[in-house]
Order: sequence, then C-alpha cells, then structure tokens
Amino acid sequence: MRYLLKSLFILIFLLITHHSSLITRDVVAQGEFETAYKVSYLVKDDGKTDITQNITLKNKTNDSYADKFELKIGSTQVENVKAQDKEGPMETTSKFDDNVTTISVRFNARVIGIDKTLPWTLTYTTSDLASKAGQIWDISIPRLAKNPDITAYEAKILIPYSFGELSTTVPAPKSSNRTGLQQEFTFDKDQLFQSGIAMSFGKKQIFAFKLNYHIENNNLTAQLATITLPPDNNYQKVVLEKVEPPPSNVKVDKDGNFLAQYKLAPKEQKDITASGYVEVFSKPFRNIFSRLTSEERQLYTQPQIYWETDNAFIRDKAQELKTPEKIYNFVADFLKYSNERLNLDKIERKGAASSITSPKDSVCTEFTDLFIALARAASIPAREVEGYAYTQNERLKPLSLSLNKGDILHAWPEYWDDNLGWVQVDPTWGSTSGGLDFFNKLDFNHITFVQRGVSSTSPYPAGAYKKKNQLEQKSVFVEFAKDLPEPTSTPQLTLNAQEKILSGIPTRILIGIKNVGSTSIINQDLKLTASKLEKVGSLQKPSSESGYTFSQTIPILPPYSQENFTFRLQSAGLFKTATDMLIISYAGSEISRPVTILPIFKLVLIRESALSVIIAILIIGAGLYLYKKIKKRKNPHPMIKSPL
Repeated sequence: MRYLLKSLFILIFLLITHHSSLITRDVVAQGEFETAYKVSYLVKDDGKTDITQNITLKNKTNDSYADKFELKIGSTQVENVKAQDKEGPMETTSKFDDNVTTISVRFNARVIGIDKTLPWTLTYTTSDLASKAGQIWDISIPRLAKNPDITAYEAKILIPYSFGELSTTVPAPKSSNRTGLQQEFTFDKDQLFQSGIAMSFGKKQIFAFKLNYHIENNNLTAQLATITLPPDNNYQKVVLEKVEPPPSNVKVDKDGNFLAQYKLAPKEQKDITASGYVEVFSKPFRNIFSRLTSEERQLYTQPQIYWETDNAFIRDKAQELKTPEKIYNFVADFLKYSNERLNLDKIERKGAASSITSPKDSVCTEFTDLFIALARAASIPAREVEGYAYTQNERLKPLSLSLNKGDILHAWPEYWDDNLGWVQVDPTWGSTSGGLDFFNKLDFNHITFVQRGVSSTSPYPAGAYKKKNQLEQKSVFVEFAKDLPEPTSTPQLTLNAQEKILSGIPTRILIGIKNVGSTSIINQDLKLTASKLEKVGSLQKPSSESGYTFSQTIPILPPYSQENFTFRLQSAGLFKTATDMLIISYAGSEISRPVTILPIFKLVLIRESALSVIIAILIIGAGLYLYKKIKKRKNPHPMIKSPL
C-alpha cells in the first residue's frame, strides 16, 4: 500500500485567532487524525509551572500518516521543551512570535493503518500561568480552541497548599482533593472549550493608596471646586484615613462617585492629598445600589459621546447579541489590542463607532466604549469604570489609559444586573490574555477611581488633577498592604428644635449628620422618635406605644460627608399641655432633647413666639399706616357736596 506523507498541525490554546483550531495542509482533511490529551499543570512555590501533556494520536485512514505535530500556545512563553515517545526523545523546536508560542515536534515513528495509535509525551515550563499579586495567587489557563479532532481532554492542576485557600474559580472543578502538600483540581474538555480556567488563592487583597490633586480657581469670583475620591461599590471597601486639607463636604453623585468639595477664593490654588486603604473583591460581595428606576434605566441606555447607540452596525449587532455575556465575547474577539498606540505621546479616545472601522487599532478605551454602546443599544444599562489595575505582565494585561502622561490607569465597563447590581467585566484583558474569563469574575486587582454613566467624559479620576507644568509628574501611588486598618464609622449628630412648642402649631426639627469616621456608612436609617408629636399632615397612628417614629434611609454617607434634614411636626389639638422627648438615632449613635408642649393661649409665654407676635403686630401696624398715607396722597381734596 502506498502512503502519503502528511504533516499534522494542531492549535491547542485559543488566544489571538478565533477560527477553527485544526490547521492542516491542503492534502490533509479534517477527521483523518484524532487526539486525546491528559494534561497536568504542576505549579511550584515560585509560580513556575511544569506542564506535561500525554497525547495519543490516532490515525483514522489507511493511506496517510503524520510526521509532524505543531502546538500553538497564545500569549505564553515557554522553556525546557521536550518530547518523547516509546522510541526515545523526539526533535522539537519552539518560537515565540506575535504573542504566540509555536512548538513543533517531529515524530520518530509513523502511525500507519486505520485506528493505529501513537502515544507520546510533551513537556515544557512557563512562568505565565501563575502569578502572585499582593496576598493573592492567580492561576490563568487560556481556553482551548474548539477542534472536533480532539476526542478527549482532561486537565489536572496541582497547586502548592502554601498558596492558601481557593477563593474563586471559573469554572468550578469537576473534582478536588488534597494530596500531601498540594491541592489537586481536575477539569474536562467542555470546561476548557468554554472558558479556560481562572483560579485565585488567598483570602483578601488590600491596597494602600496616596493620591495627589491640584485644583485652582482662575476666576475673579469665588468658586466651588471638586475632586473625586475612590468610592465604595460592590467590589471594594474603602478606608479613607486622611484628606489634607479636609473638604467642606463630600457629595455622592448619581453614579455613586465621591465628590469632595472645596471653596476656592478668586485666583486661589490648592494642593490636596488623600490617603487610605481599599479592600478589593473579584466578585460583587454586596449590592449597595438600589434597583434602578425606569428613569435611571433610560438614563443608562442613552447614547453619549463615544457611546453611539444609533450607529447602524452597533444597533444591528446589539439586537443580534442581546445578552451581556455575548456582547463581552464579541468585543473581546472582534477588537485587537494595539501595542503601537502605547508609544504615542497621547492616546486619543476613539469611541465605539470609530473602533468598528479600525478594530485592530484598539486599547482599553475602545474595548470599554464598544461594550457600553452595544449594551445600551440592547437596552442593558451600562457605564464606564476608570481606575488603577495592578498587572505584573503588561503583555497579557496591558494598561493604556494615559492621564496627562504621568499616570497610566485602566478602563473597563460594567453592566446592570437586577440581582447583583453593577457587574464589572474586562473585555480588554479577556482579549489580550488569550481568552481568560474576565466576565464571570474580575480579579482582586481592579481599583475603582470613578464611575461614569450619566456622562461619558466626567467626572475625572484621580491622576487627572495636575498643574499644567507638572503633567508628567506621578500623582497616583498604590502599593500592596497586609491588613485593612480598623475602620471607624461613628456619625456626629446634631438636633435643633425649640424648647417650647405650641400645641397644634407646626414646628421645624432640624437634624444634621456628619461622618467623622474613615469608612462609609451604607444603607442606614435616620430615625426621629417622639411620643406626642406627629408629622404635619400625617394621618398615621403611633408606630408603638411609646409614640411616633419617622425614618429616612440614607443610601451612603462617605467620610467627610454631612447631610441636613428637616422634619415638620405638631401635636394634636390646640390646648394640650405635655412634655415630649425627641430622639435621633442613626448607625448606632443617638441623641435626644426634651421639649415642652404648651396650649396655644400661652403664646405670649414663649419668648420666641412672643417676639414673633410683636414683630407681626408692628409689621401689620406699619402696613396700615403706610396704606392710609398713600391713600391720602392720591386724594388730597376730597369732594365737598354742594348745599341744596
């Protein structure tokens, strides 16, 4: 029988290209060979990973055989490549080019005849799959290219127990157990085809930050200036130790940003430093945002500059994709990251519509803008996150948000989920890392500085507040920390009410709250309790035997923030005599103040009321006097009746 010499090329890991994983010469047809894999990843204490692939090649023809095997591994550099079959070592070559490692293996033996098999082993080492950031170890294995010629694939990952407990994993392993000083996890073919493997080990990730800001008022009148402080959200908890000089107030905008306010005199400049800590989570660990109203849903699905939802391609593609995950996968596959743009003096933001016409010239802003535009066009609320992202390998996880040259940040999108709230994803790193899953979980290294949905261009994140002659100076400093300082969240309460209140006459109760602690107070009720006084115009019955309780939920009160509230209360009837105790409680703090309720006929006994009555009488008297004077001037000679 005459045999035709053929070479077999198998693309195993899918990274940059997303076409079929079987690449053959024209004379080789798909289905002529089958492959089965048992792969083990032995991760060492230093993060280096020894990979052993036990491969069985099966011939499905009578007139063909394979003489060469080619393995392409995207975004991963390897070393110590070796291959062996039952006859001994095999010839291997490896090359890293265009972010892809190609390993070529020449077989010692020919597999001739239908259903004949060749078992052989390929081993190599890489430093790209395991990395430690702070207190977290991340294991990242790209997904497999879908290839019908791969009939079986089993992956076993061995992790040192010193890495700590498994905190997150996507997908969940088929099995896990501990063997000696190692943790063992197994995954099957379908899991690796779907998403690859992303695992994190460790309990928590904490960063310490120091942020420098410069603001100035070039006007001839006093102005109110603001800076953005790192906000609390579903992924991070912030401890703000110090802001110097302290702001007059910190307001929370519609996007949940913390806007620190400063009053600047004409021509005044001010340098500000904010320092603190942030604990970061890879998945939403809470939902501090209320369910979106219909108005908010409309707001977060509107077109904006850079988010052109009315673009024909974006509109049609959104109707085709429909879900956040499909939009994420499309963006990660469609756009290609451009390292060349990083060499430019300034990286211009192109926007979603422009990214479509030049998909290979994209950085993180294009990945983010296109995801948001598609999501909004599909009626999915979406917005942008800008902040600091820690990366050890900028080839796999690049940063490209240039703020005035001195600081390089990162941008990524988030979408609204009715159960989880705002969910952050990173299609940029999903693309550049070779298909690692940054949709079902993020990581422990994304710190939010600002959230933008109401506007696509403001507010600005930390790093964007600089003097014009100091644009290249670094103003964002972030480093790992071991522990989160004990946060304080004791509010300072004030209560302003008259000591004596007239029965039946409304009175104002003024309440002030200031967060003098280091962390935000989230979703706490402000309560005002009274035994005799009820809300003006209210028909409510006493909330308890002790009287009435009026409450108002404050979604979030950041450090340095202060809020004022007014309650209008009154007692029933006009002739009641009683005493009452006003009690204000909020977030574990409480203050009280006694008040006396007097019948209305004792109006003159209340100094404040008496003064008000006197002033009112004087005003009325003055008004009548002026009225008579004006009337007299208009008619100086009254008509005299003639005698009959």
